[in-house]
Amino acid sequence: MVEVKVDFARCDANGTCAALMPDVFRIGGDGLLEQLKTDVEDDRADELEEAILCCPLGAISRS
Repeated sequence: MVEVKVDFARCDANGTCAALMPDVFRIGGDGLLEQLKTDVEDDRADELEEAILCCPLGAISRS
């Protein structure tokens, strides 16, 4: 499993990550990002890397 981390202080909730990985991220009714999972399967590491690279504020990381 790959751990997903979001720096909510940096996040502007533009929704790119939610569009790429809707089972992991979503924009809530209040317009803020919600993290639905803290880990993703190893075989989804490339998907997560794309979400990390597409985040304009660098708010997503992995470990």
